[in-house]
Amino acid sequence: MPSGTRPGMPARDRANTAASRSKPAPAREGAGARTRVTLRQLEAFCTVALTGSVSAGAQRLSRTQSAISLALQELESALGARLFERAGRGLRQTDAARRLLPKAIELVERATELPAIAGDLAASARHLAIGASRTIGPFLMPELLAEFTRRDPNLSIELVIENTGTLVARIRDLTLDLAFIEGEVLEPGLSVQPWMNDEICLFARAGHPAPRALANGRWVLRERGSGTRETFLRAMQPLIGTPGIAMEVSDPLALKRLVAATDWFGCLSRMAVAGELRDGTLRDVTPRTAGLRRALTRSFWLVSHPQRYRSAAADALLAHARAA
Repeated sequence: MPSGTRPGMPARDRANTAASRSKPAPAREGAGARTRVTLRQLEAFCTVALTGSVSAGAQRLSRTQSAISLALQELESALGARLFERAGRGLRQTDAARRLLPKAIELVERATELPAIAGDLAASARHLAIGASRTIGPFLMPELLAEFTRRDPNLSIELVIENTGTLVARIRDLTLDLAFIEGEVLEPGLSVQPWMNDEICLFARAGHPAPRALANGRWVLRERGSGTRETFLRAMQPLIGTPGIAMEVSDPLALKRLVAATDWFGCLSRMAVAGELRDGTLRDVTPRTAGLRRALTRSFWLVSHPQRYRSAAADALLAHARAA
C-alpha cells in the first residue's frame, strides 16, 4: 500500500494522494531563477574587459583578485554565457562579452550619475578616459582640461597620449570615451567630427648651412602611424619625392632637440615649435607656395565609438572643446 494511504481509504482518495506526491514542490520565490546581475559584477566585468586581466582590473577597482574572479563567475552564471578565455597571461573577450560590453559600460556609468541626478553633487565622482595624439596632448590638452576641470572638481580624467593609429584602436576597443586625433581616421563605424585646423611647419637649426636644400637633406620624422608624418609625406611627395629619413622619433620634444643639434630637417605642428621659432633656436624653412601650405594644413578630429555610452561629462567636454 502506498505510503500516506490508510486501510479502507476510497480508491479515488488514494489516487489523489499518490498524484500529489509525484508533483514537484512549489518553488520558493526566486528559486530556480537565474542569479540577479549586480552593478558590482558589471563593474568587475567592464574593468577586466578594458584592462585585459583580472590583476589589472583588481588594481583599478582596489579589490582583491579573488573578489574580481568571483564577481566574473557569478556574472557568467547569471547570464549563462562564458565571457573570457585565456590568452597567454591575459584574458580574451568572447563574442558574448563583446556584445555585452557596450551596454554594461552604459549601465555602470549611468549608475555613477545617479547621485548628481538626485542632487548630491559632492558624492558624484565621475571618470573620463580621454585620448590625445602626440601634438594635441602636450600642446592643447593641458589648458583645455585645466579649465574644464575647474568647472567640475569631482571629475577625474585619465589622459592617454599616443599616436593616431593607437588611439583609433583604443576607441574601437571601447577603452576610451573620446579621442582628440590629428591624423586621418579611416576606421569604418566610428564617429569622426572636425575640430580645428593645424599647419605643419618644416624647420631646421638656426645656423643650418643649406636651409633650402630640402630634397637633398636628411629628415627626422615622427613614427609610423603618426598623423604629422602622414600629412608631411603626402604634401612633400610632389616637391621632393621620398625624403631621406635619418631618424624616427615618437616624442616631439626629442625631435626638436635632435634637429637643433644637427643639420637634419624636421617637421611638426607649428604650435609645437612656436617657442623655438620665437627665440631663434629653430628657423622656419617651409616653402612659401600657397599650394604646399594648403597641403600641409590638416584637421584635428573628435573621435568616439557610437556604441560607447557617452556620459554627461563626456558631452560637456565635447561642448567645451568645440567652444575653445
